[in-house]
Amino acid sequence: MISGRKVGSDTNYHSPPLIVAVMSKNKVAVKAMSLFSLTLSGLGLLLGCLCLSLNSLEAFPILTLVLIGFGMLMLSLNDRHFTHQWDGKLLFLTILIFISACLLSLIPEYVYGLNVSGIIHRSFFSALILIALSIPALGYSLYYFLGATPKARDLSYYPLIIFPVVLMLGAFGILLYRLFAGGITHFSWHMLSTAYNQQIWQTEVWQGDWPQWVNQSIYLTGIRNYVLGTLLLIGLTALISLPIGIGVGIYITEYSTGFLSKLIKFSCTALKSVSVFILGITAVSLVNYSTGTPFASLIRGYFYDVNGQRHLSNGSFVTGAIIISILVIPIIARATEEGILSVPQEMKEGSLALGASQGHTLFNVLVPWSLPNITTGLLLGCAEAAGSLATIWYLSGTGEYGVSPLHQSTSLSYFIFLCRGDTSPGFRSVEGAYQFAAAIILILITVGLSISVLILKKRLAKRYKGV
Repeated sequence: MISGRKVGSDTNYHSPPLIVAVMSKNKVAVKAMSLFSLTLSGLGLLLGCLCLSLNSLEAFPILTLVLIGFGMLMLSLNDRHFTHQWDGKLLFLTILIFISACLLSLIPEYVYGLNVSGIIHRSFFSALILIALSIPALGYSLYYFLGATPKARDLSYYPLIIFPVVLMLGAFGILLYRLFAGGITHFSWHMLSTAYNQQIWQTEVWQGDWPQWVNQSIYLTGIRNYVLGTLLLIGLTALISLPIGIGVGIYITEYSTGFLSKLIKFSCTALKSVSVFILGITAVSLVNYSTGTPFASLIRGYFYDVNGQRHLSNGSFVTGAIIISILVIPIIARATEEGILSVPQEMKEGSLALGASQGHTLFNVLVPWSLPNITTGLLLGCAEAAGSLATIWYLSGTGEYGVSPLHQSTSLSYFIFLCRGDTSPGFRSVEGAYQFAAAIILILITVGLSISVLILKKRLAKRYKGV
């Protein structure tokens, strides 16, 4: 971003006095000039971020670019006056800013065509140009404002490093504000203790001299079954994936050798990269193939209607947990492998030298040492199960017939999807008010699991590793 010319007492690239020496005589003027440019660049960066979400600020981007370019031009002329040499990068940035302002003025308000299925407002291009040019301009302005020293050159890179972090935190903050602002008002004990249920019956209505039967319905609103369904998915996923993941990790590190070890490691890596939509299709195929077999109730799940008749569902909680476990098992296996490999070789050899069997060493030395890693992998996998949607998309239902391992699967993430994308206006009208509250509960579950990871890992490491 900043020119590579070093400015210091031990460097003399230019025959005239160095810029630092001259700046000391014109400190006030240079500071004011760089502060002006610094302020404009900061405003340009802020305006670029606002243009990402607003299209009512089109009167300002071009003017802001021109002012930023003017500030860069002043800095470039100031550098030329002091050093008798143009800063190529600064001069190129100045020219690029003025050219971008001209191009932005030529872009129509709405852009379409070019095989793009949509219409793009000019504010989108304004945002990209302002952000892309304001960051290096901000760096140059900061460089001269801090005195054009080697330390100032290092600090001038901070806008480029900090901006993505600030942008991410800002977006996350806006998201949390929107969720809490829309969800806190609907939090109630009724919401948490009541399950969604739709009851339909027929009523005889007379129109003239002829009777007609009209469907009547009543809704019970709440998200109890979605919360319980999420917790059940987490528990079943942990129950399935934990022993398998630990077993795979132990087998890879302690028993498997040669080609088989490489094959298992490759399989774990491949499982982690499998698309969740492919897993969703796999779940649907498993449900279809189980129809008419003795495992239909286990795989598909079932429910009883108001008349007491038993019906098969689209997929049980057991099936959903099995599919999600495919994503979680590689995480636990990898964590177990890293934990066992981190055991000091002296501890393992010492246990065997004292007469302990390999199994005793494994379960009393290696596995306890690996518990912090295993716990981390397990809880991260549970967080995956809590927020998983695509893997159980085609299996889930409204949960109105209850929650148990053999009932149709449902979760908070699927409830949020139904509130936004369900084609039934009846469900959205009665349950849509709880979507933000459900999102808050889902965030609290995942954050709680993440905090539990940190606490348990620290305590287990202190207990078994002494750190």
